[in-house]
Amino acid sequence: MVPHTRGVRKTAKSFFTGYSFLGNRTLLVMAAAFLLGHQLLWGSVTGSISGVVRDTSGAVIPSAEVVAINVETGVQWKLSTDTRGFYSFQALPIGTYDVAVSKEGFQGYRQTGLVLTVNAELAVDVTVEVGAVAQSITVGSTAVHVDTTSTQMGEVIGSNKITSVPLVTRGYTDLLALQPGVVPVSSSMAGGQGGEFTATGFGIAPVSGDLNAGNLSVNGMREAANGFLLDGATVQESGFSGTAIIPNLDSIAEFRILTNNFDAEYGAYAGGQVNVLTKSGTDRFHGDLFEFARNTDLEARNFYDVNRGAYQQNQFGGTLGGPIKRNRLFFFADYQGNRVVEGQSTGQVPVPSAAERQGDFSAPDLASQMTGQVEGPAWAANLSSLLGYPVTQKEHYYTPGCTSATCVFPNAQIPAAAVTTVSKNILQYIPQANSGPFFVSSGAASRLRDDKGSGRLDASTGVGMVSGYYYL
Repeated sequence: MVPHTRGVRKTAKSFFTGYSFLGNRTLLVMAAAFLLGHQLLWGSVTGSISGVVRDTSGAVIPSAEVVAINVETGVQWKLSTDTRGFYSFQALPIGTYDVAVSKEGFQGYRQTGLVLTVNAELAVDVTVEVGAVAQSITVGSTAVHVDTTSTQMGEVIGSNKITSVPLVTRGYTDLLALQPGVVPVSSSMAGGQGGEFTATGFGIAPVSGDLNAGNLSVNGMREAANGFLLDGATVQESGFSGTAIIPNLDSIAEFRILTNNFDAEYGAYAGGQVNVLTKSGTDRFHGDLFEFARNTDLEARNFYDVNRGAYQQNQFGGTLGGPIKRNRLFFFADYQGNRVVEGQSTGQVPVPSAAERQGDFSAPDLASQMTGQVEGPAWAANLSSLLGYPVTQKEHYYTPGCTSATCVFPNAQIPAAAVTTVSKNILQYIPQANSGPFFVSSGAASRLRDDKGSGRLDASTGVGMVSGYYYL
């Protein structure tokens, strides 16, 4: 049965609860939908293990007890094979599993180390031998799993790979390009920050600090054609259809990028489908603390800057998970803070030289630009009043070797009397040249503060696993 997931989205918060059922619980699902009053979402957050139990002759064995055991939490799921010897666990939370089979008159069987990822459908066929139940055969699962039951194409990226790859931003969206067919660079004018697209000409605020919102082209599709799920609930932001939530990297169990041949539950997206699953608590307490730091001493000076701009970045946080009640109730919580102070380079800005500030434009490159003629009798009269000598209409502003009788500004000099009070007042706010004819600085700093955290509860109940997740 397809697991049911509920979702509520807010601007800065998201809360959603997922339910995984192993039986027919239609009335319970309808009651939950009525009480919580929100739309049901159908993104899968589980996997399945199924197979056929046979004896050594190839005959199927009905009524054999099959147990799936989650190694991390100790939670067990039990069922019996049908008349065809078939068993199926259809909504198991992701994790590592052991599968044990027992039947009176046959030796026990146990297969260990089955890694179940999101949307995975493991086929585990079992052959048991005649013997006493006390006898047992244990088989380790070391082979690479090949999915032979689904046509979906995509890659699962687990937590070890997520945290071991050096990421400056610590955003999982920068790992999307590990999947073939994904263009690693957004066409955003803001450098891929999920903000200012060239097609629209305006921007939106990034969803989490300076992190990439995942607007990448998948298999040539538009950057707004991707779908994003977090623990089964849609987390699409409405501006450019990137992700609205980027969890702390250490809180992600895995994520999967589906690029084509999606199952029916992933409709409405022509690009890629990104399904992110967060970590849950286990039967043992576990956690970590981290801090990543960069500072000005590790940075190089911009080629055009006179001085090295300030740079200070601190990313810090941690996670903690464990049991509230062993084999029954588990929690997981995380926090991450990001502080950045970064000097902003002005680049080479042309500013007036010391001579120009005094009205001296006699330098060849400046004098050659003083072309044109006086237009209109009113403007000629105004210049005559300011300069103290007659200026006529159609008179040149400057020509080489001219005098006050033949041009407006002899020797390409503008007298102080001709400079307006407004211009003098503005000039004091224009910085002095410090690099040839340019002003260059990296003294102004931009500051970024980003805080985020989440909490998750998982409970093993009579109707299956019930999970709640809150992100701030």
